[in-house]
Amino acid sequence: MSSKDPYQYIIVEHQYSHKFKVTVLRAEHVTKGAIGDLLDTPDPYIELFISSAPESRRRTRHINNDVNPKWNESYEFILDPNQENILEITLMDANYVMDETLGSTTFPISCETIRIGQTKEVPFLIGKVTKVFLEMTLEVCSSTDLRFSMALCDKEKMFRQKRKERVMLGIKNLLRMEKGRCLPSSHRDVPVVAVLGSGGGFRAMVGFSGVMKALYESGVLDCVTYVAGLSGSTWYMSTLYSHPDFPTKGPQEINQELMKSVSSNPLFLLRPQNIKRYIEALWKKKACGQPVTFTDIFGMLIGETLIHDRMNFKMSHMQDKINEGQSPLPLFTCLHVKPDVSELMFADWVEFSPYEIGMAKYGTFMPPDMFGSKFFMGTVVTKYEENPLHFLMGIWGSAFSILFNRVLGVSSSDNSGSTMEEELENIKPQHIVGDDGLDGDEEPRKAGTENLEVEEEYQKNAQASWVQRMFTAMISDSTLFNTREGRAGKVHNFMLGLNLNTALPYSPFRDLMYQNSVEEEESVVTDPDEFDRIYEPLDVKSKKIHVVDSGLTFNLPYPLILRPQRGVDLIISFDFSARPSDSSPPFKEILLAEKWAKMNKLPFPKIDPKVFDREGLKECYVFKPEKGYKNCPTVIHFVLANINFRNFKAPGVPRETQKEKEYGEFDIFDDPESPYSTFNFRYSNQAFKQLHDLMEFNTLNNIDVIKEAIIDSIKFRKENPSRCSVSLNDIEARKYFNKDPHSKLHT
Repeated sequence: MSSKDPYQYIIVEHQYSHKFKVTVLRAEHVTKGAIGDLLDTPDPYIELFISSAPESRRRTRHINNDVNPKWNESYEFILDPNQENILEITLMDANYVMDETLGSTTFPISCETIRIGQTKEVPFLIGKVTKVFLEMTLEVCSSTDLRFSMALCDKEKMFRQKRKERVMLGIKNLLRMEKGRCLPSSHRDVPVVAVLGSGGGFRAMVGFSGVMKALYESGVLDCVTYVAGLSGSTWYMSTLYSHPDFPTKGPQEINQELMKSVSSNPLFLLRPQNIKRYIEALWKKKACGQPVTFTDIFGMLIGETLIHDRMNFKMSHMQDKINEGQSPLPLFTCLHVKPDVSELMFADWVEFSPYEIGMAKYGTFMPPDMFGSKFFMGTVVTKYEENPLHFLMGIWGSAFSILFNRVLGVSSSDNSGSTMEEELENIKPQHIVGDDGLDGDEEPRKAGTENLEVEEEYQKNAQASWVQRMFTAMISDSTLFNTREGRAGKVHNFMLGLNLNTALPYSPFRDLMYQNSVEEEESVVTDPDEFDRIYEPLDVKSKKIHVVDSGLTFNLPYPLILRPQRGVDLIISFDFSARPSDSSPPFKEILLAEKWAKMNKLPFPKIDPKVFDREGLKECYVFKPEKGYKNCPTVIHFVLANINFRNFKAPGVPRETQKEKEYGEFDIFDDPESPYSTFNFRYSNQAFKQLHDLMEFNTLNNIDVIKEAIIDSIKFRKENPSRCSVSLNDIEARKYFNKDPHSKLHT
């Protein structure tokens, strides 16, 4: 990279790879030996193998009964020029029973043997008389498919410019002021407002549906630039942003459709005819060379439940909903985890938007249609079709895939006496990653390949066998539901083959930030091991990476919004996380977010949990930056609590009839018969409406709090027009870069 970003502490070296093109032209005097030729004329084909290449093996078609075959078949390999790259050329004879090796040779690939840009025809002697002719070219890949930068992509920058126009108008309508000091006078004064939704299964999804209806109808959503979700909240966002009528049609009508979708038992989706269809879809994916896990099946179940009429919808299709700035930009997330490290100690946050998918920690991003494709050194080696949205929904909410037995109500001796939430907290990556049995890289088939009909029959039998084994396991083997092994999602590692350098974690805001005392820092820590290894890099040698529900580390998607490049002024956060009781303090997840922000040297307001002792349980809490703490957002933290809704059916409108009072009289966590368990996937219309209306009420009941925070953000913008704009010239590079720039974590 030509320059380094002050926010980045793991630098991805942008090294050029080589593209090696091989054309297998022809062979002359192919022989099986004197006796072999008398018995049978060869049916030759060529196998090419480069062990250091990600797509290492290629083969030509076989040509029947030809000692001088002509193939003219071309192949490409992506190579790392810093590794030893050896081409193995093997001449094979196709047979009905077992293919026969006739001979092989090797060729070292380097700039010494082939000049860059040169096309070279090379004859290879195999045995004493056979010659194989290859045409080879070596090129430098001057561009990559990954984007290496901490900056926002161009499409998001364009979106922000268009959205500012709409936000200016939205603020004017919300505050009902034609002129005045409280209104932004230029684009520079327009605050960036973000709305966050936590995880919590269908409870979070239904609660967030009420929130979005309130924000939409009150006009607050017109003032919002980003909507970020995690786990259950992403399911609502997916339902909303994939709907063909959104944003023309608001959440009210879409929520009615959602209520109908979640009113039936999800077990009907596990009928044998449906399972067979799911597994056949997995086979198609597996046969193309993509990993498959139980998360794929869970994604199909969630998709069939929530977006059954748009199962082919893709993430990139959401661009039509935002390109003109007509809606906030949706952001989704999951975690990359390591099999041998607790996700509380190490986890990389993966960010999904309609424009890009990637990891801000490394500054590596790609268009949505490339996520899941095979990469090497930043270049796509094998491009697959873009994953459907339901696959991503399965990954974003994969905590429920992991504990699918509890979702279905299948009992296990391992979980007797524990709540589902407690089980979720005790999950370790080594329990859910499993082996690569379902999707391991397959070796070339050794059986005979001469008869095409036999080969086709073999492939059909292989598919039928795999489908039958999976089908039998799902409908008759309860072990599939009781085990957690193999429940993590899995994709090809898009950072395979890259080199990573480390720099000291340093923020350009460090000297501008309010410095907490040691005592204050320690008060945030609930577990000394939390985030202990977040500065470690991922394994760039691993062919695949495991991705899981972000709620396994903490249950709010703050890392997406705290990217300094987004410059967010106001965060309106909605936390639907489970608590021991309705009266329990609601700060566990936001305290973890605060700690994560501090460890990454990102501005975050002080979260004072003692506010609960002073003010008791409230619908929302406001956390503002300390005086002089610049570039820090204000946080409005909404919690799931039924307080004023018990007595008011709308803000300022008391309940009068007995029926109205009974409607508002319910608990979320205290009632053992409550339908709002994290793992309940069936909501009656009554349960849906009560939770939906509760969160709609809580949001509307605090609209003035939101308005006041927006006004404060506008004032701050006017006083600090260059918010979050930091020049590299103002930063001493030695403070955050390694003294030894050549120190590599992985090479």
